[in-house]
Amino acid sequence: MQTILESQHDDNKSKKTYFIIAIAIVIAFSLLAFNSWSSKDKNSAELILDGLLIATVKSGNLIQDVRAPGNLIAKNRQWLSARVSAKVTKRLLEPGAIVTPDSIILQLSSPELTQRYKRVKIDHKVAQAQLEALQETQLAQRHQKQADVKLLEVENLQAVEDAAVKKQLRADKIIPLYQYSEAVLREKKLTLQLEIARFELQQLPRLQASLLNVEQAKVEQQLLQVTLLSEQVEKLNVRAQIHGVLQSIAVEEGQEVAQGVTLARVADQNSLKAELRIQESQAKDVQIGQTVEIDTRRSKISGIVSRIDPAVVNGTVTIDVELPEQLPSEARPDLRVNGIVEIKRLENVLVLDKPAHWQNAKTAYLFKLSNDSHAIRTKVDIGASSTTALQLLNGLSAGDQVILSDTSQVQQYPSLTLN
Repeated sequence: MQTILESQHDDNKSKKTYFIIAIAIVIAFSLLAFNSWSSKDKNSAELILDGLLIATVKSGNLIQDVRAPGNLIAKNRQWLSARVSAKVTKRLLEPGAIVTPDSIILQLSSPELTQRYKRVKIDHKVAQAQLEALQETQLAQRHQKQADVKLLEVENLQAVEDAAVKKQLRADKIIPLYQYSEAVLREKKLTLQLEIARFELQQLPRLQASLLNVEQAKVEQQLLQVTLLSEQVEKLNVRAQIHGVLQSIAVEEGQEVAQGVTLARVADQNSLKAELRIQESQAKDVQIGQTVEIDTRRSKISGIVSRIDPAVVNGTVTIDVELPEQLPSEARPDLRVNGIVEIKRLENVLVLDKPAHWQNAKTAYLFKLSNDSHAIRTKVDIGASSTTALQLLNGLSAGDQVILSDTSQVQQYPSLTLN
């Protein structure tokens, strides 16, 4: 038994030894194959032509541009806010509705405001009635004063005549002196009273006007209060105020809102501009007056850069693009668009399609196809670039074909063999 176990143990050791030797042989052959492959041709690599992206250098025009996303924005927008603290009682329209200036969007209620308005209207009516009563009283006063003056004029005339008669009678020794003296005193008294009455009649309009102005001011003050509160009550009907489309409503029925809270937004959909958000690194080339192509995904619109925001927000700069009055049917506020800003137009230059992996370098090494199924690594100087193309300064000529596929894994080879 022991002999059998020892024999089996020797067989297992032999199998393990053979297995280790076999692995060592495989590794050795792999190393030899790798060394043979790596030393076979260090100056060239093989690529399959069918899987490569090939482009031809052309002579033509290059438009240097900047692309950016954005939105169409209404130039005339109206934010509607609560003029007083109130409660939303009814939503009459919903976003998307076409509105006119008189369209009522929301109805609000404010019992306190309504009561104040009623109270002020009553106060105004009372003040107006008091003013009218004062005017009637003053008219009667003027008539009375005029009558008093007329009466004094008659009495004064009689006193003058009486004094003249008695003067003659006294001269003829017909009446005693005291009767003549009484007649003279009465004449002087009535003359003085007449002068005073005439003066009072002359001054009466000015005095009455002062009193009338005080009451008139009270009436005007009450009327102003009535007008202001009437406008506030009217503002409980929230109107669109402009022609356009209702974009949003920020409140719900039953909601209490404070004065100044934004309730809704209306935009004029017939007067639009585009707002584009350009990367900060590209915004330095954008200038007012440059041509812009706006893509709505259904139509293309030509515009002009009209404003550049000086602030940088989240790494982007906002620009405004002025658009023509006639816009395609799909144009509406907040529509997402893409814009292409034309920075510069270069004519009669060498142009090559931009590789997908392009890193905006000024010098690049591209593989140029030759006539013997090879591609030669060529140094190329790059000028301006657009979103889709490069301007070539040196290294290539019109008609040359180059590989645009990613060749970063074979850049160490001066040439490639194309199969």
